Amino acid sequence: MIRKILLLMYVTSCLLRPAPVRAQQNQSAELVRSFQERVKRSPGDYAGYAGLGAAYLQKGRETADATDYELARVALEKSLDLLSNDPAAAFAMTQMAVVCMVEHRFQDALTWAQNALAQGSGDPSPWAIAGDALADMGDYQGAEEAYSKLQSLYGSEDTRLAISYQQTSRKSYLRFIAGDTLAATQLMRTAVQMAIDMHMPAENIAWSEYQLGEQVFHTGDLSAAEKAYLAALDEYPGYYRALAGLAKLRAAQGRYGDSIKLYKEAIAEVPYPEYAAALGDIYQKLGQPQQATKQYQMVEFIGRLNQINQQIHNRDLALFYADHGLKLDESLALARKELEVRHDIYTWDVLAWSLYKNGKLQEASEAITHALQRGTKDAQIFFHAGMIYEQLGDSAKSKDYLRRALETNLHFHVVYSELAIQTLARRNSKPLAMNSGETCHAH
Repeated sequence: MIRKILLLMYVTSCLLRPAPVRAQQNQSAELVRSFQERVKRSPGDYAGYAGLGAAYLQKGRETADATDYELARVALEKSLDLLSNDPAAAFAMTQMAVVCMVEHRFQDALTWAQNALAQGSGDPSPWAIAGDALADMGDYQGAEEAYSKLQSLYGSEDTRLAISYQQTSRKSYLRFIAGDTLAATQLMRTAVQMAIDMHMPAENIAWSEYQLGEQVFHTGDLSAAEKAYLAALDEYPGYYRALAGLAKLRAAQGRYGDSIKLYKEAIAEVPYPEYAAALGDIYQKLGQPQQATKQYQMVEFIGRLNQINQQIHNRDLALFYADHGLKLDESLALARKELEVRHDIYTWDVLAWSLYKNGKLQEASEAITHALQRGTKDAQIFFHAGMIYEQLGDSAKSKDYLRRALETNLHFHVVYSELAIQTLARRNSKPLAMNSGETCHAH
């Protein structure tokens, strides 16, 4: 019965998407239909199938529907069946690399990107996907080298600007990972302006603004984060990522009613496990355990809805189980499974947290060292490190990392921010050096 109710909630959410979002998605759907008609008229049109695959990918960006990505893969395979080992096939190969990234097949994504480059078409854009794959596999140096090759000396001004946008937005991410948050933010602001100047699709511009919002939220600058999330929603009303970002921000401000409303809107558009988990945590904080339980059940349902979800949400589920003390054996198994294909710092962080919750403290210490090795200024990673070292009896390291977490972002988590404050208080630590305009208090 619970599964039927959750399924009904999922289907209903797809019908409740805001009108502006539906309008944008209708445009993408119309593009898909246009290419479908094209290949129907000309079954041997390899370029038509490549365009159909790309159209499905854009539609998938907007809907987060795994079916769109599967249809993209089928169309691209048809294109490559019709034409391969030719410079004209590079576009389809690049799009196939994108499909593999979505499916968390990072090595396959790298291979497809390399195959696209080997065709000698002159298009440098496959370097972007190659870099993305390398970053997710934990090879940040390799990713930086790949991104540095994103240069175009030929083509129109718009083409050169598009390549520059790909490079700038990705270098921003690497700067953030390296702990240079100021440079990361400056680069992302530049990327946002590039996206606007190129008149990119509304979703793509909104994505850029959302990414800027995420970066500044990580630094604890709630005002700048709010501005970026609202800009994303102004560009693309109803954008699920920006709704969830703003919901997280409202929770950080203690505006829980607004946060609940926004999370519900985000879930109504695209049900992501992390959104349902965050909404459940707010309900739990407000003393509404039944509402929290419903959301926690939704987390598992979404994570296991289909084969693709089971493939791409391993890390989300591992973190959810660890955070809530649920199915800890499975949490660890999922985290280790994710590490088989993904070696970035965030996978190491989730593995460390799961090991900690399973009482495997020495292994947790080793894993969190990997998560910390790039110098990334992420409050969640610092918090996990602080709790791990506390249990290991290393008071100095525990206090240091818990302080770093709160100094980076005092409101990094609706539950764990308070736990960090409380743990430091028990240790009789020195007063915190707050972000400008912030005060330390438990909601």
